[in-house]
Amino acid sequence: MSTGRRGSRRVPVVIDPGVWREEVERLTPRSSARVAAERERRRLESDGIAEELIERCDAHGRDGTRLAGLLKAYVPLHQAPASERPFGFVFRPGRQQGVSAVYLAAFGERHPRSGTRSVYERAHKRLHGRYPDQ
Repeated sequence: MSTGRRGSRRVPVVIDPGVWREEVERLTPRSSARVAAERERRRLESDGIAEELIERCDAHGRDGTRLAGLLKAYVPLHQAPASERPFGFVFRPGRQQGVSAVYLAAFGERHPRSGTRSVYERAHKRLHGRYPDQ
């Protein structure tokens, strides 16, 4: 991990192009979700993510998701308060060149309207091969 400008520890972020296509490019180009993700991507890939912006996902969510060991960050990353950030990245922890890193697993709305899969359901599918209600 490296130290950023304000003394915060930063974690490298790895974004697989295939995961990015499935998670972000599925959205219409001018949608608020896609614009938010694309805005954050440049910073994440060049500077990583501040450790204090990362939280552990619930191991067993009320929606049936099972995300033990995964991490989340609310998007936009620097908008306050976190409870008002509508989107989220879910990451899986790993290592890159011997350094702790996080790998993008899912992106989407945190609490979408009915009929839209949440970022947590999308992460569950990537982890388990199916949505929690299937």
